[in-house]
Order: sequence, then structure tokens, then C-alpha cells
Amino acid sequence: MKNAADVVIALQNTPGRLDKEQILRDAWKLGITEFFAGAKLAYDAMVTFGVKKVPLIAEPDAVGFKPTGTDAGFVSLCQNLITRRLTGNAARDTLSAAADTYTQHIWNNFCRRVILKDLKCGVTEATINKVLAEMGKPGRAYEIPVFSCQLAKNGDDLPKKVSGIKMLDIKMDGVRLLTVLDKQAGTVTQFTRNGKVNENFTDLTAMLARLLPVLTQSMVLDGEVVSSNFQALMTQVNRKSDVDTSDSHLALFDIIPLSDFLAGECKISQKDRHDLLVGLTEAIRKVAGDRVYVIPKLTVDLNTTAGQKAFQEFNRETVMAGYEGIMVKDPDASYRTKRTDGWLKIKPSVTFDLEIVGVEIGTPGTKFANTMGNLICRGEDQGKIIETSVGSGFSEELREEIWANRDKLVGRIVEIKCDVLTQNRNSDIWSMRFPVFMQFRGWEPGEKL
Repeated sequence: MKNAADVVIALQNTPGRLDKEQILRDAWKLGITEFFAGAKLAYDAMVTFGVKKVPLIAEPDAVGFKPTGTDAGFVSLCQNLITRRLTGNAARDTLSAAADTYTQHIWNNFCRRVILKDLKCGVTEATINKVLAEMGKPGRAYEIPVFSCQLAKNGDDLPKKVSGIKMLDIKMDGVRLLTVLDKQAGTVTQFTRNGKVNENFTDLTAMLARLLPVLTQSMVLDGEVVSSNFQALMTQVNRKSDVDTSDSHLALFDIIPLSDFLAGECKISQKDRHDLLVGLTEAIRKVAGDRVYVIPKLTVDLNTTAGQKAFQEFNRETVMAGYEGIMVKDPDASYRTKRTDGWLKIKPSVTFDLEIVGVEIGTPGTKFANTMGNLICRGEDQGKIIETSVGSGFSEELREEIWANRDKLVGRIVEIKCDVLTQNRNSDIWSMRFPVFMQFRGWEPGEKL
């Protein structure tokens, strides 16, 4: 191996991970550091070049061709693209001119792949970073930043943390997207939580680009894209063409200076970050109308009776509105790009008193084939008509008793627990997600206690 393109091809032609690691070690020992510099640009999710088409040299090098392109020149070209000093036709023309200064091998198999952010050699950033770590301090300069964002821990596993003064907000049923507003480059880019660029919501990013003059520095908006229908939203998120995102909205729940996000921690408190985000509400409304909005937060003291009551009311309202869950956030916590107890996610649950309207036999071939399988229940709560089929929460003895007295049970009131209400498509009926039978609520049909 003599150059970075040789390294790429060697990796491409070698299937085994251990063998690929050895190729990387050999490349380092041979001093081919330009490969690692290029790999860092290609694999770093936060690095974008702003171009989708990069010229491919189709013809072999002419006899006697002497390339004038250098490693330093390629780095300079990449920086001009990253900072958007080169865009549009100027970028296209400069790339074409640059391609003519490198050999076909170097340009096609290294330079072009770096700018397209795909080395196509079957090696991950983790593998490259592992080998670089073996090289000690010299290798650190080439380590590839791993994209990460703040993630919540499960509140059910940390009950002692669900106490004191907390900020509550709803957990949306959407797709997590981090919107990077780069004031220096004049760009708006959306990333998934795994660091993949998502370009399907260009109408939203175009609106948010109008915020750049308002900002004093580059920022990251953390939120979720939501739609009236989750399945339809997922279709649009993954679609490569004919994308229709007109029904999508961006719900924001945090804001972080880009420099802090890249450093891995923003020490501004959750409360102050939320206040900063709320302070941008009017500017956001002007550029995006209702397509982008800030999720409100409720501050409660969970160590007080009033705080616990407010929490329970918030919990019930969350379920009634059909949201996925509750986020419990420490108002004093920083934003850290990893999983942290500064955010806790809690699956809400709520019970409803419903009337039994039918008793179904169990599924043939199962142990409940000759006994009760499900209760069909119906009722109304806060104007919502709720229907559900519940088969969980029963002992085998209770199933037998219900089945033996099934004709007498229609009209009885039962308490059913669930975590979310979902509205049936093209219907006024709401269904329970994960319904569980709790108890009978009265001794007579229609009786409530």
C-alpha cells in the first residue's frame, strides 16, 4: 500500500474484520495518515459537504499524466465545501477541476468516496477508532467522533429519582430528529438519533433556515417530527422519492449550543435551556407558523401532596390524549450526549370503568380453548367512546368462573388499566393499548362504586 486509495481497495477486498484491522495497522505504520484524515471526514456525521454529485473519472490516466493534486489541496477543498465557501455551480466546477489533478485511482477510490461520505470498504468507525486507540496519543487526532445525543433512562427502574422538583412533558409518538442550525455555514441539517442525515423534511428545514439571522450562535434543536398518523409518518421518513411531509410537525423539547453538543455536554440547566427555547417561540412562529412548536413543560414538586396530584392529573391527561408516555426531567441537569437520569421516561397508566358487552371463548388450540378468552368492554370517558378486548389480568380460576356465568355478566362494570388510548382510523371509537383487567366494580349490572 502506497496511498489512501490503496488502503480503501485493500479493505474493500478483505472480508474479515480482524484482517481489516491489520490492514489499518499496516497503513498507520506505513505513514498513510491521509487515509485516516479522510476517513474522519467521511464517517463524522456532523461533517456535511453540501453536494450530492461528485464527478467520476471514467477514462484511465493518459500516458505521461503527472498529477498535481496534493493531500493538503484535498483537505482545503473539503474545508471549503464544509464551510459552504463553495456551493452550487461553483462547487460543481471546482470539483470537476480538482478531479483532473488526481489520478483516476486516487480520485475515484478515495477523494470522491470521502466527499460522498461512503468509503464503500466494509469497515466501521468503531473498527478504525479501535486501531487508532492502539497508536496512543498520535492516533487521537484522527479518531472519528461518534454521534450521540441525550437519551433517557427508565423511570420505573429509578423510583427514588422520581422525586423532588421536576419538569414534566409528554413523550411524543414520532421520530427523533436533531436539527443543527449552523450559523457559520448558513446551513440547517437534520440528523436521526443515530447520526444519519435525514433530508425528507426539507420544508421544515427551509423554514428554520430563516432563524439563522436571529441566532447569536449555532444551535441544535432537539425534538420529534410528528404526524396525525404514525405509520404514514414512518413511510415518509424512510421514503427515497415522492416524499410528502406536508402533514408533519416538528415538536421541540430542547436547545443546545452546537459547540456544547459537539463537546458532549451543555452545562446550561434544563430549566434555563427550556426558557431559552420558549424565548424563541415567537421567532419560530414567524418563520414556521404551527409547523414547528415548543412542547410545554409542567414544573411540580413530587415531594408534596399537591405535586403528586398534579403528576397524576398529568398522567391521566397524557393517556387520554393518546400520547406515548411522560418525560420527567431534572430542572438543574445539564444536557449530556449519552443516556442519563437527567431525563426519565415513564410509561403512564390509567384505569377506566367499562361495561361488559360480550364474553369471547378462547382461541382454539390454546389452553383457553374451552373457557373465557376475552371480555369485550365498552364505555365513555370525557367524551371519548372506548371499546376494548381484554384478555390479560385473569387467573385461570377467574376465567372459568366468568365463562360459567357469562350470560349473567353482560352489563357488569369492570375496571381496566391501559397505558395509551388510540383512536381507530376513520372512527370515533378509541381503543386501549395493552389493556389489563383489574377488578369488578359492582355487584349489579351498571353499578359503579
